Amino acid sequence: MPCSFKLFDFRWALCWMLVLVVMVASGCGGSKPAPKQTGSRLTQAGDAVKSRQAAAADSNLSDSSPVPPDEPTEPMPQEPTLEALFEEAGTKPFEEAPMILAANDSALPKIDEERVAAVGIRTLTGKHLTLYTDLPDAPAIDELPEVFDAAIPFWSEYFGVDAAAADSWQQFGYLMQDKRRFIAAGLLPNDLPQFLHGYQRGAELWLYEQPSDYYRRHLLLHEGTHGFMKRFLGGAGPPWYMEGTAELFGTHRWQDKQLTLRWFPEGKELTEMWGRIKVVQDAIRAGKGLAIEEILRYDKNSHLRVEPYAWSWAAAAFFDAHPVYSERFRELRKFAPDDTFTFSQRFYDSLRDDWPSIARQWHVFVANMDYGFDVARESIDAKPSIDMPSESVTVTIVANRGWQASGYRLESGSKYKLEATGRYQLADQPKIWWCEPNGVTIRYHRGLPLGILLGAIVDESAVDGGAIPLVTPKPIGFGGEYPIEEGGTLYLRINDSPAELDDNAGELEVRITKLPAS
Repeated sequence: MPCSFKLFDFRWALCWMLVLVVMVASGCGGSKPAPKQTGSRLTQAGDAVKSRQAAAADSNLSDSSPVPPDEPTEPMPQEPTLEALFEEAGTKPFEEAPMILAANDSALPKIDEERVAAVGIRTLTGKHLTLYTDLPDAPAIDELPEVFDAAIPFWSEYFGVDAAAADSWQQFGYLMQDKRRFIAAGLLPNDLPQFLHGYQRGAELWLYEQPSDYYRRHLLLHEGTHGFMKRFLGGAGPPWYMEGTAELFGTHRWQDKQLTLRWFPEGKELTEMWGRIKVVQDAIRAGKGLAIEEILRYDKNSHLRVEPYAWSWAAAAFFDAHPVYSERFRELRKFAPDDTFTFSQRFYDSLRDDWPSIARQWHVFVANMDYGFDVARESIDAKPSIDMPSESVTVTIVANRGWQASGYRLESGSKYKLEATGRYQLADQPKIWWCEPNGVTIRYHRGLPLGILLGAIVDESAVDGGAIPLVTPKPIGFGGEYPIEEGGTLYLRINDSPAELDDNAGELEVRITKLPAS
């Protein structure tokens, strides 16, 4: 997925910077249709990829080998860079700003408890959350204040807030099955905007009942994240960051009364009705995936639809877990009061030199999106590349990582011989699965034997960062002779799911020899 995208209307950019001075309090979902987003899609180059595949010889490493038809392979068209967007908008980088750790407390609501009880609303009380609901007694309902309280240490640590400062923070929540009861009790003010699922303002948050226990908790944690950020950071940033961060903390595991936040879901059955991964998968397969630049351009009306929540979560999950970019992403909390386009510019400025690599890795991330995706292990291990020497060279590839650069450039028009040797582990349960470079045929991943050595030629100077070959690589196995039509750096990895790299171990060696011209 290249770093390129369509340059949107300059007047639109100026309009955004002027209008988004103060955003409305966040709500999750809405009843009004959102304006259509402009910008690039992971489309328009699919036919070109298929043509290249059909025309190239099977042994040509420069080309993308066919993959099963349901696999995402679509690239994005080459378009102007995000840097050009910022330059055209005429904005300048901001100086570092101090962390805001203590905003003023929001006024607590005045609630007529007798009136509340009279309409059939009960009260659940925790240390940090007082929850009013018309839902009947049930463990998954009654434990919600406990879940909320368990999130406070996670929020405090991540956002750099003194635990003592957060100790007395409180929210009042309203979990509604029949909103008429809450209107009658004076708990659903008529000045709230319409919202589909949840809304947070000041010391209060509103939630409509959800079809699963997981998604009910997710929504509570999502809105709680908004409240915590606005209370202790003085704001929550522009839409992509505000909603992406809330989705990041809403995505959780609650097991045996233990809470885990910022958890990449390991299975669909564990996150019933959440559906963010499916949204990304469906978009990629339909040729409607988004570049990061498009996500950074979300405006305050974008999240009146479900899809922007999925893409904002994907961006936050990618940057937050990436070993190279996570620190700079987390530094954004210092600028949470800024909800304008300059927030995104600051983020881009901090990553300017890395942006081609980011675009390449983002493409691989969303094209392979699945439950349990290990962002850290799948991060591309790049290194400076040099031209191949006249003699053979040997590189080592580890089995528990994603794509790894060989460090050598292969020339277009030349032929190379690759020879792979080694024995490595693919799994350790119920016993160790041993594998050699040709893979094991008792199980397949993406149409190829599990564990087989894969290769791709990446033109790192390309606008798109050379991402497409990493999405549709060539099987190498024990090796062979390969003519190179399009030169670039040789990247290698073994074929395994991004969710199953952690139980791999060992390494293999690949000998690379440039063959004399015939």
